[in-house]
Amino acid sequence: MQTDILDDLLSYPKIVKRISDSKDPEATRKKVIANFKEMRAINSPSYMKSMEKFFDATLPRLYDGISYKENDTDLRALLEKDSVVLVPNHQSHADYIAINYKFFKEYKRMLYVAGGDNLNIFPIGKIFRKSGCFFIRRSFQNDILYKFTMEAYLFALLKRKEPIEFFFEGGRTRSGKLRPPKYGLYQMLLEAHSHLPNAKERGLAFVPVSIAHEYVPEQKALAKEMMGGKKKKESTGQLFGLLKLMAYQFGKIHINLGKPQYAYKLDDPDENKKHVRDLAFKCFRSVGDQMVITPTNLLVLILLDEPTGALKWTDIILKAQAILEYCKSYNIPFTDGLKDSLLEDSIGRAMDILIGNNKVDVIGQKEVGSSLFYSIKKDSRGELLFFKNTIVHHFIIPWTISLAWFNVFSGEIENADCLKQFFIKQRSLLKMEFYLPTVKQYYSKTLKILSNVVGRDIANLNEAIEFTNKDLYEVASKLSIFARSLTYINEAYFVSALTLESFQKNNVSFKTADYMKRFADVYSAEIQTQRVIRFPESQNVELMKTALQYFEQVGVLGYEDNSYYVADRDKLADFIESTEKILLDQLKLNFKVV
Repeated sequence: MQTDILDDLLSYPKIVKRISDSKDPEATRKKVIANFKEMRAINSPSYMKSMEKFFDATLPRLYDGISYKENDTDLRALLEKDSVVLVPNHQSHADYIAINYKFFKEYKRMLYVAGGDNLNIFPIGKIFRKSGCFFIRRSFQNDILYKFTMEAYLFALLKRKEPIEFFFEGGRTRSGKLRPPKYGLYQMLLEAHSHLPNAKERGLAFVPVSIAHEYVPEQKALAKEMMGGKKKKESTGQLFGLLKLMAYQFGKIHINLGKPQYAYKLDDPDENKKHVRDLAFKCFRSVGDQMVITPTNLLVLILLDEPTGALKWTDIILKAQAILEYCKSYNIPFTDGLKDSLLEDSIGRAMDILIGNNKVDVIGQKEVGSSLFYSIKKDSRGELLFFKNTIVHHFIIPWTISLAWFNVFSGEIENADCLKQFFIKQRSLLKMEFYLPTVKQYYSKTLKILSNVVGRDIANLNEAIEFTNKDLYEVASKLSIFARSLTYINEAYFVSALTLESFQKNNVSFKTADYMKRFADVYSAEIQTQRVIRFPESQNVELMKTALQYFEQVGVLGYEDNSYYVADRDKLADFIESTEKILLDQLKLNFKVV
């Protein structure tokens, strides 16, 4: 079979031309074959059946199961009809195992998965290769023959209607938030597909796949990187070290398919470039929309929103029910285990995992009639932020409304224009962290949420400003469950602004390393006072960097001679004043969940 794939690869028009036009065709041909052997996956049905049996026996010891849902996508029919490319997000090395295992289990076919050549290390590389992984160099811009060989390999797989998969983020997320898509493989697949003899008749379907883990085996290492630790290069010891973690229980893995996105290469290069970008973001948005609420990320969301205190079990369940009611209203997916009578047992299982993995403290005596309280350990908050970040994008708009309505309630926001400006400012900040709805979509969903909360149609923000005190209370109380969901981001940007102010007061320019060090000092001083800053997870490297980018983008910072300087002192002062007020207002919020 490998010979057949090689024959198809060598028939790729770009390869044929490259070989024939070279000064030494035979040497070029040998180089192409060497590239192929370096990258290829090895299809071994007997090996895949053995691995299936192995994982049948071992996975139940590690996980509570793998939930796999096609939703409205008939993947079996799609595989028969078209060329299929799965495009999942990437949370863990366990993604490779979960998706490939489930795919083979369901369809009895090997899935060809693009992986970085950093995983091609002895002996794990051989296992990956025989499980369907083909290896791609991290960078090959200056090696055009390698690029053509990779296109040709994709061409050979598409010609044979082999299912392909690549992780569109390009690597594992360190924060839990979806990373922007990389365009390279989208581009190469469209190019390869365009050279198929029947390209016009053979559809090329990109199927978005969202994968969510109840617990990620390598989460502690990912959290260290997010909080500033140096990324460790993958090694055999590191990958096999993950096996030591298999003594833990990791709950369930949830795999959900989205709607297939069909695409073809366009003739105009500029139009095709835009077409590729649009395709990548359609898949990205679909994955985000399908990112499921699990017992673990729901529990972490609830516990992390209590920065200094602890929660009773009854309060946790009430908050969970309120969040799930919101999810039902706006078609946000959640696992079957969170439905109705199963909710408390599922949250209990998630709590057991967090307690067992030493991430949550249980406060109180386990005696009849006494109350137990649950609180995330301070040194685990940054680590567990990963799970909150996988779903928090679902709640951006109710969070923003909750912030705004406190100001409407107090009279700080007096008219629709002020309200619009408040939304625009918060959206401007958050777009550094998430891929957001358009402004029009933002307002449309805001009006829909307000209408649902007050029980009548709200056509515009002018009507919202005229709400009675009862209406205002309904909005504030029903959305208060989300009031602190993204506060850690506002805190990080506030500390960043104070850091910039300290440089500005001394009238000095600074480099990124200076900023990062000063940020840590300012944060430490602020959280010790407990005046405004309450969330330990607001100090992390990713937020420090995106805050710096934000202030440069909005004109607060200038950059010259390889250094930053404060370019607009008034704008910086306004940001500090308004954000400090928002944070102080949030500390005053004390609405009951209704």
